[in-house]
Amino acid sequence: MRKKFIVFFAFIFLFFSGNVFAQNNERIINKLKVTNNKVVSEQTIISKLKSKEGSEYSPLILSDDIKRLYATGLFNDVSADLVDEADGLVVVFKVEEKPMLKDILFSGNRRIRTRKLKNELTVKIGEIFDQFQLKEDMVNLKKLYAAKGYSLAELDYAFEEKDNSVIVTINIQEGKRIRVRKISFEGNGYFNDARLRKIIKTKKRGWFNSGFFKEDVWGEDSDRLNNFYRMDGFIDVSIEPSIEYNQKNDSMYLTFKISEGKQYRTGNVLFKGNQVFLNSDLSGNLELLNDQIYSENKLRSDISRIQSHYFDAGYIASSVKADTMLNPQTGLVDVSYDISEGKIGYLDKVNIKGNVRTKDVVIRREMRLFPGDRYNGEKLRRSRQRLYNLGYFDEVSFNTEEEPSTLPDKYDLDVFVKESKTGEFSFGAGYSSVDKFIGFIDLTQRNLDIFNFPTFTGAGQKLRLRMEFGSEKKDYELSFVEPWFLGYPLATGFNIYSRTREWDKYDEKRIGGNLFVSKDLGEYWKNKWTYRYESIRIDDIQDDASNAIKVEGGKNYISSIQTDIIQDTRDNLYNPRTGVYNQFSTEYAGGGLGGDKDFVRYETKNNKYFPIGNDDVLDFQIRLGVIEAFSDSVDVPVYERFYAGGANTIRGYKERRVGPEGDQGDPIGGRLRAIFNSEYTHKLTNNLKWAFFYDIGNVWANNQEFIWDNLKLKAAIGTGVRVKTPLGPIRLDYGYALNPKEGDSKSRFHFAMSHEF
Repeated sequence: MRKKFIVFFAFIFLFFSGNVFAQNNERIINKLKVTNNKVVSEQTIISKLKSKEGSEYSPLILSDDIKRLYATGLFNDVSADLVDEADGLVVVFKVEEKPMLKDILFSGNRRIRTRKLKNELTVKIGEIFDQFQLKEDMVNLKKLYAAKGYSLAELDYAFEEKDNSVIVTINIQEGKRIRVRKISFEGNGYFNDARLRKIIKTKKRGWFNSGFFKEDVWGEDSDRLNNFYRMDGFIDVSIEPSIEYNQKNDSMYLTFKISEGKQYRTGNVLFKGNQVFLNSDLSGNLELLNDQIYSENKLRSDISRIQSHYFDAGYIASSVKADTMLNPQTGLVDVSYDISEGKIGYLDKVNIKGNVRTKDVVIRREMRLFPGDRYNGEKLRRSRQRLYNLGYFDEVSFNTEEEPSTLPDKYDLDVFVKESKTGEFSFGAGYSSVDKFIGFIDLTQRNLDIFNFPTFTGAGQKLRLRMEFGSEKKDYELSFVEPWFLGYPLATGFNIYSRTREWDKYDEKRIGGNLFVSKDLGEYWKNKWTYRYESIRIDDIQDDASNAIKVEGGKNYISSIQTDIIQDTRDNLYNPRTGVYNQFSTEYAGGGLGGDKDFVRYETKNNKYFPIGNDDVLDFQIRLGVIEAFSDSVDVPVYERFYAGGANTIRGYKERRVGPEGDQGDPIGGRLRAIFNSEYTHKLTNNLKWAFFYDIGNVWANNQEFIWDNLKLKAAIGTGVRVKTPLGPIRLDYGYALNPKEGDSKSRFHFAMSHEF
């Protein structure tokens, strides 16, 4: 027992004495120093250390610090010394810096200037010389020469070190400029050479191609051809590219040796794990069905279609995997879809992200899926369309959380938006075939909040102040729109304006304004009511003007109310590719509303858009209109009648020259109009489109003239371009009239700018 006590007390003594010893040997870093550094500052070096002043010294951390300084690539040698001073431990880092780059010299360059070559370098004079960085720069210089046509240029470098500084000399052998003279294909039987040349980006020398060889592009061309073949079922295709030069080394001959292999087709298509939907439900929209050409791209698209089919029904946790079995003997690929359906998901919370100026409520009120709703893919797609159509966002995306939120079947939805510029101030000048030379000043805010001082943005209101002045017109207009009046889905607004226009035989000046209210009728329909009150003055009437114009001289007032029923299913208001736009309008003027003119106008405007491939759109438009006077008004005034001809109706004809004429040959408009426009647009770039069009129609003086034997339709064909600019869309058309009047030009250019609001 006595021995046990002795051992116990000995253990306690050793334990406490060990702690005391450890406390006495604890070393605190009082200061960090750096010596021998000339280019890299002491502060920069210390910022990279884990050892800190006031912290406990650790040999392991010090070792890591030395390794960390080596890793910066700035030093040839790094060491550390420990110095005990009265105030504490001092850690001194001794560094030997890599030499400084003193100069860069070029030798042999004749085709590319030295200044241009230096701009391609990332190593800089006066900084630490990094040889690895220089090697990367040499690769970039090689690419630069190849882009200029010197694909066989040879470059190397040498450097001389003296007094801890380096002078680099880059030696260049440019060689001759080489152009691709011929691109050949061997072994291709299914696709001809012309089709394959469209796939690759390397081009031979021609009118619009320099023919310079670019190695990186050439390297990707084999992959492009490989993918192209595989998309058409040639799974076993192999591509072997080769290059040959002529004796002068100034021409290249490129060859693709192709082994096409067998074209595979789809065999059996099976579904596993589906209980909610029948096989026929899932296969209805698939591209890969029995005996169809097999394509991995189509397989991925079909997986996405099946996934979307489940997602649209609310099964957002579903997953689809595809297994394929290839049979080289039969040339068939069996496809099996393994489906995990999961359970129906419901929306828990909608989280808005990315909006800086736009209020959350503006985004939420466009959503068609709300908390508690069953997930629905169609409603999400419609929500995205509505958010894009606001014109506030460049990007809109949705993300559904993978894991449930509060309950097993509840999932949050994140809405990400990237805001675009909504406030614009623009001014400029232009020329229109309708309005001649014009200048304009435009102040627009499409996401206004009149109560949000000082930015005045975020509530979705629209304000526009525009002034146009030119040789034949002067327009001043102020517009305001509140899309949700007092928090209700009721759009209201107004515009006031003054418009002066000089026609050939008279001047027309309108001063007035509109008040409107609009209400959605379901998802794609709305009803709009507009009250218009304006004064119209016709003056400066020439003596040789027609009587229909002379009788309208002086000032008259119009008071009218108009109702519009609008159906709009377009996928994008600013760049539609699919959908329809139908507008049915009735305007009642005079009568009990007052004013000097009594008439009723009926109009329809109908558009249908058809997507052609990925970049093309076919648009059909029909416009019909009838206007009649009643009560005290014997006739419809010339300034309210229908006109045709020009940039916005039937191109190829002079402005307003299609339709009835007065006793002096002036255009006086008609009471009945029918116009059909068809236009095919091909996207060249994001801001440029090429258009081809066919227009036909006419304007008739009255209903009695609208008979089949007397239609006298005017038609035109033509082409043009559509350019999106910061000042608004620009249209330049060249129309050829198929039924011109005797003495009229058969063709003409039409230039127009629109300023959508």
